[in-house]
Amino acid sequence: MSGYVRKRNRKDGYVWQVIVNRGVGSNGERLRDYKTLPVGTTKKVAEQTLREMLTALDNQDYTKDSSITVEAYLRQWLEVYNQHKSPTTIKGYRRNLESYIIPQFGKLKLKDLTTLAIQKFYNSLYEKSSLSDKPLSAKSVKNLHIVFNAALKRAVLLELLKKNPAQNIELKKCKRYQADIYSEQELAQLFNAVRGTDFELPITILVTMGLRRGELLALTWEKIDFEHSTITIDQNFIHIDSKSIVKAPKTEASIRKIDAPNVLMDLLRRERVSYLERKLKHGRDFHDTNLVVCKDNGEAVLPDSLTQRFTRFLKRNGLRHLRIHDLRHENASLMLKAGVNPKIAQKRLGHSHYSTTMDTYSHILDGIEKDSVNLLESSLKTIMV
Repeated sequence: MSGYVRKRNRKDGYVWQVIVNRGVGSNGERLRDYKTLPVGTTKKVAEQTLREMLTALDNQDYTKDSSITVEAYLRQWLEVYNQHKSPTTIKGYRRNLESYIIPQFGKLKLKDLTTLAIQKFYNSLYEKSSLSDKPLSAKSVKNLHIVFNAALKRAVLLELLKKNPAQNIELKKCKRYQADIYSEQELAQLFNAVRGTDFELPITILVTMGLRRGELLALTWEKIDFEHSTITIDQNFIHIDSKSIVKAPKTEASIRKIDAPNVLMDLLRRERVSYLERKLKHGRDFHDTNLVVCKDNGEAVLPDSLTQRFTRFLKRNGLRHLRIHDLRHENASLMLKAGVNPKIAQKRLGHSHYSTTMDTYSHILDGIEKDSVNLLESSLKTIMV
């Protein structure tokens, strides 16, 4: 590494500019950093500044921009380095940064951020604070940390930080997630309530096929194979910033063709006829989206709208509150309790990893294992008598 100083003339006088050579980049271009000193600064001061910059660079303590704030950097990071991620992921990142990180650290210079300050902040989030109406769960703080840590890792690569202050943070251990599902009696009450309503089709699909909400709302009629009783899942519907987007699922495992039970296929045949009848009834006013789950005039149903309507439907019918996503867990529970191999359940649910299925539904599998041991014991008694 080397450097030099040079004198530059300006209208208001001359200035000294310090230039540091940091080698050659991967593209063959020279890497240089420049620092212009105030008017009137002497050459001696410029040379001293050069020595300090070279020493700092040798000690890996030199950053290109020591004035950038946490807020300014995070906004740039969010805009530039996350375009390959899905809109929902970016929305989640932005929500975490805007709600917690920026209000707490935004005005601070990035270089002044410390591990201790971040640790204290995370600790405060586990309790009710000025930034949250209620304490955050360990999972929520972990998700927040994942975003902040990723941004600060990039800052190190960009030479805006010497090291990542979020690298050695200690987080509370997350509790194992246990899906909330209805009992068989509650599930029967739900089906009795939805029968003959607009909710009969979406609820039946979710419970019998285990689709995600976005997969349900993106499903079109050409993906239904009535001859072979299969449904192909290869699209996801999201609504971000007043824009509706139909896109491919996040993972290859989410793209799948799965067999459908006869009870669902019979319902789909009736609903297909209803779709065509409504198309004739509305005429030019009909939106021929070809969506399986849609409004009476064919328009798409927005994800949040479906969730809100489902919540009101449960309350109106005296049913216990359940997230619409929990109907996917209902499907998994029914499969596993019926003896379906967890590997098959993984494929039908579109999980990328077998461990996801096993971890999420371990409590169900534990119960099944106890039943299996009882059956084994009965068999052994017969054999060993």
